[in-house]
Amino acid sequence: MDYVFSLARNKRLRAGIESQMQEAAARYAVTGKPARVFTEFFYQTHKSWSRSRRVVAKAEQIEGNRPTLRRDLTVATTLGCGRSL
Repeated sequence: MDYVFSLARNKRLRAGIESQMQEAAARYAVTGKPARVFTEFFYQTHKSWSRSRRVVAKAEQIEGNRPTLRRDLTVATTLGCGRSL
């Protein structure tokens, strides 16, 4: 059985995708258009998970109510590359 679930934002996850956030901001600065950068890595909670899980993350720089808006999304999944539910 495969799964995908969203992870709550936290300092460790945000630190893990900081370079992708910077890359999205740089792309936005050049093009003036929304920029998205994806990455994947293995992550384990300090207490509640018994093992590491594959995490896919999206770093995004878009226009918003503020001049620019940084957003991120992380999900844990058992799905491999190229597979879908």
